[in-house]
Amino acid sequence: MKKVLFVANTLQMAGAERVLYNILRNIDKTKYDITVLALVDYGVFVDEIKKIEGVKYIGGFKGIFGKTTLNKNSIFYNIENKIMIKKLKKYAKKLKEHAEDYYPKFIHEKYDIEIAFLEGRVSKFVSKSTNPDSKKISWVHSDVTGITNENFLSLEDEIECCKVFDKIVCVSNGVKEKFIEKTGIKDNISVQINPIDSNDIIEKAKEDITIEKPEDELVVCGIGRLDPVKGFDRLLRVHKRLLDEGIKHRVWIVGEGKERPKLEEIIKTNHLEDSAILIGYDMNPYKYLNKSDIYVCSSFVEGMSSTVIESVILEKVIVTTNSAGMEEILGSDNENGLIVKNDEEELYKGLKEVLTNKALRDKYAENVKRISSNFTLEKRIKEVEEKIDSVV
Repeated sequence: MKKVLFVANTLQMAGAERVLYNILRNIDKTKYDITVLALVDYGVFVDEIKKIEGVKYIGGFKGIFGKTTLNKNSIFYNIENKIMIKKLKKYAKKLKEHAEDYYPKFIHEKYDIEIAFLEGRVSKFVSKSTNPDSKKISWVHSDVTGITNENFLSLEDEIECCKVFDKIVCVSNGVKEKFIEKTGIKDNISVQINPIDSNDIIEKAKEDITIEKPEDELVVCGIGRLDPVKGFDRLLRVHKRLLDEGIKHRVWIVGEGKERPKLEEIIKTNHLEDSAILIGYDMNPYKYLNKSDIYVCSSFVEGMSSTVIESVILEKVIVTTNSAGMEEILGSDNENGLIVKNDEEELYKGLKEVLTNKALRDKYAENVKRISSNFTLEKRIKEVEEKIDSVV
């Protein structure tokens, strides 16, 4: 049995963390002795991963206010959020400058395979492993062109860290191309589409929601951490423009993060309280997605969007900005969903077109059914196991 260490940053409800959760639940525990390290002992998936039989958990830097999500309904929410963000920045600086000091503090066993399940500081941490005999895999989920200053001392530092790994796994061809463009590393790189538990998603999507869905208005749903890269601010501005033109609809945003105060201010300033809802964290975002009419990905950058794949599984009408992985999911001809140029004006035009054209919505709703079978869990988990086995 191979001893495998997965390393994540935090275990918040974000795309890569959900993918890791799916892998941990479904990977063959008779083949692998699995341990998970979260560099920051914080996030809604901490307790969930601890429940998985055959998986051990290690917490790194200590979070605050417990290991689950911050409670947005608490009167202390804004204070808690600011403190947690400050702590995360402090930990990021420590790992950027002294990752080699923290590896032996957190890791006290030897593993056959060590997997950095996120680019950036997680890759840097694993690259400083004190175990020369372990095989090392870097799992790259997004465009790496903008992460040097935040996570590495220099571009040279980043490239040297990447060279330590025996295999680089990218979640889409677009992510792979960006990685090669930046680092110049071409050997031992492969592409692996994220495993998504389609059966679990379909089952959870059946749950009821407490939010009232209007019968005479379409609902647009966005899912993800409230972070600038997700572009929820531009989604809300587009929402406002469309309302001003008399195109009635609602926006539900499922997720939590540091952008909440900014998004709340946009909603307040533009008097969107009756049409836009920040739902917050929910371990089951699929029930909201299932009750919505259109899924919108407004991100500036994605690697291989789990939420877009999940929307395909639930056969939703999809509008997304163009980033890595979108054409691999939906195709390049806008037959299965609408991919628009990655700017606010094009997002506005695309969402307007879908909201006002029922025939187009019906076409996407029908066509997306044809590609939903591309994302079966069993196939993807088998591929993940093959990636792990290939380094030994």
